Amino acid sequence: MAGEEVYEKKLLDRVADAIVDGLAALINLVRPGWADRNKARMDELKLTLYALNRSPIGLLGVALVIAFVIIAVIGPYIAPLGYNDQLVYCVTDFDAVRLAPPGTVVEVAEDSICTQLGIEPGTYKLWLGADEYGRDLLSRILYGARTSFIVVILVMAVGPWIGILLGLFSGYRGGVVDEVIMRVVDVFLAFPGLILAIALSAVLPSRLDPIIINNELLLGTLLRLFALKPEDALPMVRLVVVVIALWIVWWPVYARLVRGMVLSARENTYVEAARALGIPTHSILLGHILPNILGPVLVYLTLDFGAVILVEAGLSFLGLGAVPPIADWGRIIYDGAQYYPNAWWLVFFPGLAILFTVLGFNLLGDALRDIMDPRTRRRIEFKVKGR
Repeated sequence: MAGEEVYEKKLLDRVADAIVDGLAALINLVRPGWADRNKARMDELKLTLYALNRSPIGLLGVALVIAFVIIAVIGPYIAPLGYNDQLVYCVTDFDAVRLAPPGTVVEVAEDSICTQLGIEPGTYKLWLGADEYGRDLLSRILYGARTSFIVVILVMAVGPWIGILLGLFSGYRGGVVDEVIMRVVDVFLAFPGLILAIALSAVLPSRLDPIIINNELLLGTLLRLFALKPEDALPMVRLVVVVIALWIVWWPVYARLVRGMVLSARENTYVEAARALGIPTHSILLGHILPNILGPVLVYLTLDFGAVILVEAGLSFLGLGAVPPIADWGRIIYDGAQYYPNAWWLVFFPGLAILFTVLGFNLLGDALRDIMDPRTRRRIEFKVKGR
């Protein structure tokens, strides 16, 4: 029809369409007919991505987050050296590589002790400098990205969802169940989250060490996830402790947030219709209420990805998270702070990595908040309407 308003699709919009259509096709292989039944949802998802494509802040956030994920996944494989390769053993002049400034070149000879330690002979340029043991800072930052990535994935895959499920059940059932769950939430929220995480990180290691070390399957899986050597299994347990501590700290806020939204959503007509049809409670909660309150929760989840990275780095900086020789951004800053400002690169570059990563998640979360809000969502969408 002449004069009909349509979306002016750009390259990113076509990419978004391809991603959504590909996702629908994959699900359709497992559940035939799913794409036809959920066409409206897929169209809405495409509109959401169109709106995100028109948000400069959102696109910058997406770019930073994607860069972080890519570096975390491939970082250990592209790192010039290992996270604990100490180049001080490679040269006769100890001070030549100890706290070496950015751009220093180190020659590893074939007959050096380093070759016996597994460092290939050749010329290495320390692009970002080296620490007090002559370890390549660039390599440690790349490995540190993997550490932060695995920690944040493990925390966000469990902690918030404990709160979401309890909030759903509490808000829907009400009564005594609601009172008990909310009073437990109040107890947890009475303590500052960081203080509680510090206390748990200090108490839990002695109890978890034997459980993880004696379970070969769990130990091997964690070592592969964190890209660590078997001899560093014991220091890795401290990272697992941080994850468990953050599980305990992270769920109460989500329980209260979701509970408040469920109190409103449970009075809607579609919920009453589902009850009248005899649909089980768990199906109503997960299939009807949760999808309709997921927007604000998704925004909160996105912002918390950055918060988890900050808290984990903070715990490592305080000596309660990652311990040597594991590469962790917070621990690198802690170890390098004693040499600041002479060895400024030991603080500056890992701090920059934390800054850009957290900024990326915050910008993405801010853009999603605007997109999920109907008042601002339509304003963003209508910017791209043409005739």
